[in-house]
Amino acid sequence: MSTPVMLTVLNNPARAAMYGHLARQVGVQVVHAEGALHALTQLERTSVDAIICDAQMPDMSGAEFCSVVAGDDSTSRLPVYLIPGAPDAGDHRFMTLPAGPEVLARAFRQLGVDMAHYPVPMNTRRRPELDGHLGAPSLPEFLNWVADLAFSGHWLVTVRPEGGSQRTGHLAMNAGQVVYAEFAGRSGKAAILALLKFIEQHPAAEFSFYRSPEVPVHDAQDFTQSTARLLIELAVDLDESSARP
Repeated sequence: MSTPVMLTVLNNPARAAMYGHLARQVGVQVVHAEGALHALTQLERTSVDAIICDAQMPDMSGAEFCSVVAGDDSTSRLPVYLIPGAPDAGDHRFMTLPAGPEVLARAFRQLGVDMAHYPVPMNTRRRPELDGHLGAPSLPEFLNWVADLAFSGHWLVTVRPEGGSQRTGHLAMNAGQVVYAEFAGRSGKAAILALLKFIEQHPAAEFSFYRSPEVPVHDAQDFTQSTARLLIELAVDLDESSARP
């Protein structure tokens, strides 16, 4: 059986590195393109089985890219999975779309990967090291605690708004230091801030923590400080944003 190939067209280098890391764990080869035009060139040279791209790329929108792919006989049957962008103020059109590990799981299913072999944090059959409901203690208190234990692994934080669709955030830690985060189209420090705000608005949140070997990191300039320092800065940012009219 040939090795499945996935093409990623992602604006954020850390997200591209994380998706590549998770895909390689299940034997999926990843080809990365720097933009939509580069991706179309890659498709002329390489046979791929699925595409994950941002809903808005520097040189083309995801919708335009999908239209071009669908209009070519050689690529018309390729599944394309869009990662929603961060919504503008008051614009929540993408808030209910799957993102992060959810999109990867869909792509893996399309590629025929056995669900039993999915890596954490997407392997729902694997029991998490820690899980429960957020409230008291809060997400920052949990992160501080796991940081003190110097754990490495992945967090999934699922928020369930009353009467709305659930949203899931993904964080990764190396030896207790946060090195990756994405939520609702955002990445890095902005993703954690958006997640904390969303939890404030919708307290029905659950967490799962999966221990794993050290996570490869790429372009993690948002996470050069300790987790404790990061959480202090986020608390200040959260207070300032709450104080704005």
